[in-house]
Amino acid sequence: MSPLVITGCSNSSSNSPENSDPEPGPVVEGVYSIDVTGGLGGDKGGSGGDGNNVSFYKAAGTGNVEMLASGTADASFTRITPDANLGSNPLNITAAITIDVLAGDADEPAEGTPYLVEDDDMLRVSDGNDILSDEDPVTGISVVSGVTLTLGLNYTTYAQISLDNDMSNSGVITTADVDPEIDDLDRGSLRIYPASYVGRAGSRIDTAGMQDSQNGGDVLISANYSIYNHGMIKASGSDSANGDGAVGGYVELYADYLVQNTGDIDNSGGNAANGTAGRGGDIDLAADFGNMYNSGKLMNRGGNGGFGGDGGRVSLYAVGDMLNSGDINAQGGTGSADDGGSGDSIEMYAYGSKLVNTGSILAMGGNTSDMDSDGGEGGDLYVYAEYGPIDRNGAEGGLFVSANIDLSGGDAAAAGYGDGGAGGSVDAQLYGSNYPSEARLAFLGYTDVDASGGDANFGGSAGDVFIFNDSVEANAGVYVPAGNVTNEANIIARGGSVVETADIIPADGGAGGDFNLETEYDYGYINPDLEMVSNKGDVDLSGGSSQASMMDDINRSGATWFWGYNGVKNTGNITANGGTDLSTGTDGYGGYASEVAMYTELGLASNSGNITNNGGNGAYRGGRSDGLMLYGATASNSGAISSNGGNADASLAGSMGGSGGWVEFFSPDGVAGVTHSGTVSHAGGTGETASDDGAFVRGGMCVSGSCKNLEADF
Repeated sequence: MSPLVITGCSNSSSNSPENSDPEPGPVVEGVYSIDVTGGLGGDKGGSGGDGNNVSFYKAAGTGNVEMLASGTADASFTRITPDANLGSNPLNITAAITIDVLAGDADEPAEGTPYLVEDDDMLRVSDGNDILSDEDPVTGISVVSGVTLTLGLNYTTYAQISLDNDMSNSGVITTADVDPEIDDLDRGSLRIYPASYVGRAGSRIDTAGMQDSQNGGDVLISANYSIYNHGMIKASGSDSANGDGAVGGYVELYADYLVQNTGDIDNSGGNAANGTAGRGGDIDLAADFGNMYNSGKLMNRGGNGGFGGDGGRVSLYAVGDMLNSGDINAQGGTGSADDGGSGDSIEMYAYGSKLVNTGSILAMGGNTSDMDSDGGEGGDLYVYAEYGPIDRNGAEGGLFVSANIDLSGGDAAAAGYGDGGAGGSVDAQLYGSNYPSEARLAFLGYTDVDASGGDANFGGSAGDVFIFNDSVEANAGVYVPAGNVTNEANIIARGGSVVETADIIPADGGAGGDFNLETEYDYGYINPDLEMVSNKGDVDLSGGSSQASMMDDINRSGATWFWGYNGVKNTGNITANGGTDLSTGTDGYGGYASEVAMYTELGLASNSGNITNNGGNGAYRGGRSDGLMLYGATASNSGAISSNGGNADASLAGSMGGSGGWVEFFSPDGVAGVTHSGTVSHAGGTGETASDDGAFVRGGMCVSGSCKNLEADF
């Protein structure tokens, strides 16, 4: 039976619009975390992966920068399925059909048969007059539910169709395979250039690999106006039983105006039983002058195999609102005979309005079980919103995230020679140049941020956590002060430790990461209620343990720096000890403890948390403590401060303890400006040679220690 093809009359699809389905509402307030840790390395000379950085930066006016334990961002939107306009010469596909590609000098097919011509992206329906390509091109296409439209490849490796009007898909659109004489490993790719594209719920575009080791074909839909896609797009590479896993195809949905996608997109790499697994394809969703809404799952992870496949890149872009509630998985695949695959970058951009993400972000590096191989690196997350001329109405703009984020590096085999993969980074930026507003940069519902280095024969270093609220210049050339900075999440940025079974000694642990909370430095005097810093989360920036290390700076702790122009308040417990050296021989240095500093220009510097930054113990030398500084117009401490030097083995000739720290609470008003009800300890560490005990200075007066013989680190 020949296919039923209707042409000529209708200028819209026969499917009714779906205008009332919400996509989806606010997620239930939960517990979110950020993981940018380095992977575990092997104990036979392997290194732990380095943790990576978490950075928030805002320069957009008086709004706050916040990492809050409560609250939930809202990326919901209403799913729309409009009627399609198929124009004056529509083609309605109501039965399965394959549209063949003809050579330019071929005979015209039978009347009523749709056809394509080589190197020509106009689809035509034969009028039966024996003259090829003299018919008016099809202006719009509709594929009904349950029907498959297969397009031949009019451009050698891909099918391309241009339409003056819309394409409406309720069925399946797919492509033929590439000619085996040209390439027997690729599915045909698909390029559609309509006025608008409407993919209805239950529809599918399918260019996935079907044969062993067959790469997925690319899918490009580039619309002059809008894209409403509610069906699945599948462009994954196929698995392989004997060879390499196939590569996922590239998927791009691009519109000059709105993009709304609720369909799942899968262009993952294929698995390989023995060979190299396939890489995930890249995904781009872009609205060039409108909003971009996505609730579909985006899956472009690397395949599993002997060599793990890398994940693909994901980019979401809008000149307008960018709302994403779809989960994203761009992780690397696991390796069994070689390295794990690396996760790729995930990028979100919103120019002119707000960016909201509630979909989980996974871009971990893949693990490996091969003892000679390395774990894969985690991918990076970059979220960027720029407040501009489209949306100037204050609090409507901003950048909001509520989602689990895992960019950790992959693990190497524990009993092996490989290195753990480095974690990926988180970089969130909000700008409002010349359009100052109250827009916020807020990560909501977070309890933990972990940027630790991985354990191994040699420990990996931790990444840093940096949250900064900067000033912005208004149109008149006047600078507007920044808002406040608040952190409520627990921050873990420990250096990786040397494992007990380490094969190569001496071996160093990794350094702890730094933790900075800052407002800008120049314009806070304009508004005393702005530019204050608050930390409520518990913090651990300690260095990792070593074995017979002969250096005290390798496994140091991370430094803490809180600066708020009009006030600093810390209620969290901060632990930032230098790494301990576990050697019992005649060598071994403990790591030093970096400084904890809290400064404010005009306000109160207040601490009620317990702060411990002791030097690490070491058999031959204890690490020093760099102490603590609490500086403000007024200062107040009610916490327990411990800035002791690390101990050494006093029975070892030449051993030396680490020096105690300089602890100072400062106010320009001297003692009258400093309130203190806590405890302070700054003892030097034990050793054959006694170490300096450090000092405690309150309001310019020496309370204890050898104040005259020490110098504060201003």
